[in-house]
Amino acid sequence: MVKNEKELLEAIKHEHHITKEITDTIIELDQLPSTGTQVFLNDLIVTLYNRVVDVNDDVIVEIFDQKVITPDEFIGWIDDNFTTYSADMFKKSIGKA
Repeated sequence: MVKNEKELLEAIKHEHHITKEITDTIIELDQLPSTGTQVFLNDLIVTLYNRVVDVNDDVIVEIFDQKVITPDEFIGWIDDNFTTYSADMFKKSIGKA
């Protein structure tokens, strides 16, 4: 169970298995109006993206059925699950805007 921002950040940065609870929590953060929250959210999804697409980082993301996904599939998940504002900020951060 994710109890606070620090635990969420630690899970995104270091956990081998990213549970659905963690991905659901970051999607919920997208609904909050705070600019600071949006920046924190962007940091989380950029960190997760970098871990998922890094072939040397053996991270498993439960919502992707534990399969290897491509950067484009991850970006598609962002587009499908986050607001346009958050998706655009994310894509700009990774140089895909």
